[in-house]
Amino acid sequence: RRKMLSLDNSYALEDLLQWHERVSKAAGSSHIEYITELKIDGLSANLTYEAGRLVSAATRGDGQTGEDVTANIQTIRCVPLVLLGDTLPELIEVRGEVYMEKEDFRQLNRQRREQDEPLFANPRNAASGSLKLLDRQEAARRRLSFFGHSLGECAGCRFSTQWEFLGRLRQWGVRTNPHSRLCRGIEAVIGECRRWQQERDSLSYEIDGMVVKVNRMDLQQEMGSTLKSPRWAVAYKFPARQATTAVTAINVNVGRTGVITPVAQLEPVECGGVVIKNVTLHNFDEIGRLGLRVGDRVLIERAGDVIPKLVKVVEHKGGR
Repeated sequence: RRKMLSLDNSYALEDLLQWHERVSKAAGSSHIEYITELKIDGLSANLTYEAGRLVSAATRGDGQTGEDVTANIQTIRCVPLVLLGDTLPELIEVRGEVYMEKEDFRQLNRQRREQDEPLFANPRNAASGSLKLLDRQEAARRRLSFFGHSLGECAGCRFSTQWEFLGRLRQWGVRTNPHSRLCRGIEAVIGECRRWQQERDSLSYEIDGMVVKVNRMDLQQEMGSTLKSPRWAVAYKFPARQATTAVTAINVNVGRTGVITPVAQLEPVECGGVVIKNVTLHNFDEIGRLGLRVGDRVLIERAGDVIPKLVKVVEHKGGR
């Protein structure tokens, strides 16, 4: 009923300061309240409730029309089929993120490996694939989760701030992220971004940045949006986690169905809180593209991915 917009991305704290200047100009004051929310690495969804009952759920799609995933959303245990309380809106669209916990993702990939099925590269891809399954029971076994974070169309209720809206969601039984913060000023926002960039690995799910929103709903409406993005919100993306190490061997894994997958064995290296010893090369064309040989020093990356990827060769050592 109301278009789902995507967020503009910023990749440096200086970008956040420039965005704050634009917000201050629109507000006529530099004293702005913001909400910071963890940017969950998952799949956006729109949940529509009528008279407190979940009647439909859809993916973002093109922003106006998404894929109907109501049956699978109903299998997510933390998504209420009926909102709690007596005073409920006639209609409300709750936007949020469908995601998969790290341990559930690892368990899913272990099962797929045993069955010689292709592995998911990261929890985001696993959540997306699971939400679109035709088999409702299989979707339920994937153990997806959900955090509500944004408001779409609403009839029969009003909110003065984003903080008030998040509180109302919790009263209705919709799960919100406990690490969202009300920040009085851009300095507090930057502090939260820096904190979670350091502490992201302590979470049981993947995040790839922070979302910053103007708290006042009237200011949100006044600032409006472009064709694609709201002007009153921005995403701060964390830098990719990278490390360099040496390739000690290139082995092959043979699955039960005969599928051969090359794997680079590495000198163990810590990257993003995980010690990495091997990285999948996907196919032999990838080895040729990289010009990879045993002994080469390589750059590996974990940009929100549980499974690391080999980005490039940084130094050739001349092995075979």
